[in-house]
Amino acid sequence: MNPPLEIGIVGEKKPVTGSCRLPDDLHEEILSYLPAKTFFRLQPVCKSFHELSEKSDFLHSQSDLCKAVSGFFIKSYSSFDSFLHVDPCAGVPRTFGEFLSKNNGFILGSADGLVFVRHDNRRATTHSLFVYNPARRTRCHLPAPSDMCLEGGIAAVTFMNDGEKVMKDYKLVYLSPTSEWKSFRRCQVYDSVAKMWTMDKRLDFGGAAIDLDHPVVYDETIFWVSTPGPLMMINRYVVAFDLRTKCTQIIRPPERMNIDRSDTIGIGKWEGKSVCLIHYRKSSRVFALELLEKSGNGAIRWVTTHEASLDRMGFTMLCEVATTTLLVFATLEDAYTYSIKDGEIKKLGPLGLWFTSLIPYSNTLRPCGEEEELFETT
Repeated sequence: MNPPLEIGIVGEKKPVTGSCRLPDDLHEEILSYLPAKTFFRLQPVCKSFHELSEKSDFLHSQSDLCKAVSGFFIKSYSSFDSFLHVDPCAGVPRTFGEFLSKNNGFILGSADGLVFVRHDNRRATTHSLFVYNPARRTRCHLPAPSDMCLEGGIAAVTFMNDGEKVMKDYKLVYLSPTSEWKSFRRCQVYDSVAKMWTMDKRLDFGGAAIDLDHPVVYDETIFWVSTPGPLMMINRYVVAFDLRTKCTQIIRPPERMNIDRSDTIGIGKWEGKSVCLIHYRKSSRVFALELLEKSGNGAIRWVTTHEASLDRMGFTMLCEVATTTLLVFATLEDAYTYSIKDGEIKKLGPLGLWFTSLIPYSNTLRPCGEEEELFETT
């Protein structure tokens, strides 16, 4: 009778007293649930772990399983000041911020662990576009959109690739102002498969300013919320851009919300299934979550799903963090999270003097592209 085998993550089968060795595919599945920062801490354990870090299927599988927000870049007028951790086991290298500051890098957006950065050449007044994965210390140069400027914003859309159950490719949507009537914006779309900008159109985004830092992507449609102008002449609204039809739609909040100029409006994704409007009424100190529902005939309605009282709230967003949905909000000095599940409020950390917004980040192993390269942060 042969002796039993030990349970091991890697290595050769060794006759010991115990159970049997787990299959390699099961090892990979278990490790794919770890955030990138934790995975790299385990990498020196053995050669097999290092090999996984270069295996495309494993990298994309981990990326799809670890989409939960692990922290936020604190964005300022010039770059970003620091990073706020939601999950202490997942984050970005401290030197990443220093690297961007040294190289005139400005964060345009973040999605599924990828960070899209505009680098400014101040002497030549030109710009370049890179996509980074801070956790893997890799980056890939992308062709810059036409007329890339300080007022532009970017959103990323990932989608299924060739019928596989792994999300590999993405599209970027870049918005910039035009010299035409105020409601029109230039909308350009980059396709990572074609490696080029495949669309360039001027579309109606309404007459108000748009919060470009916090787009919500749902079912190949990107949603933004308008922001109040100096005179508040235009009522607040949500604008949706459908990548399939290449058209925009203005979606008005329900009249019963009666949004005031001093109110805070945000947008998020509710349980990964619906777009959610966040409304904080300053006069009553109550916030409400309104789910966007669309019927079979295309009719749209808003349904209140949650209400709660908060003493104060400034900038706000809704984020999926692990198995909990958090309302993230900022005061003049600090950032906080509010748990939709149990109402618990936690302080994330202080904000810088020139704080403008928070950019959510997910700690994944997602590759930047076929031509990615390592970059030195020291």
